[in-house]
Amino acid sequence: MRWRNPENLELWWVERTEMIARLIPKNSRVIEFGAGLRQLEKFLDSSCFYIPSDLTDRGPGTIICDLNRRPLPDLRELGATVAVFGGVLEYILDLDSLVQWLSSQFLVCVASYTYVNPKPTEPGRIRERLKRLHFGFMNNYTEAEFVSVFEKYGFACVKRDTWTTQRLFVFERLPPAMPTPSSVGNQCTT
Repeated sequence: MRWRNPENLELWWVERTEMIARLIPKNSRVIEFGAGLRQLEKFLDSSCFYIPSDLTDRGPGTIICDLNRRPLPDLRELGATVAVFGGVLEYILDLDSLVQWLSSQFLVCVASYTYVNPKPTEPGRIRERLKRLHFGFMNNYTEAEFVSVFEKYGFACVKRDTWTTQRLFVFERLPPAMPTPSSVGNQCTT
């Protein structure tokens, strides 16, 4: 498998990892999905606690997790507040169910994503999908569609940045909406 071989982990991704680390709040318990060479661990603020996760063992404390296999594990006992995805979410078959799971596990998600540029013609869309397939990408979201998947499950996009052709996102889980007095009254029967 491609990601089990350390030679397939690109060193030029370090710049993206540094940018991601700067987006993570101090005193966070961070789980990095797709930990690879564990570069994020080096760049986090010293007040943060790091937990690596990947498809294969990446050293001490690695949680082996395939984000394309269901059911996904319950990781709440780890107490991680921030989930990080650097160059991972393009390879997810069912992003919708993954984000639904994330909403039950973490308060913050920091992710990079190479989104589909909306093309005005069908040939342009086909060329872009073929290019994405060449790289092994398993989904094709525009930036707005990608953000809406997170919003659907109670996350708000609170920050965006750019790294090469990728967008970096910070999503925070919103507290559940409090019922309004009128909606509470509608739930009662007499």
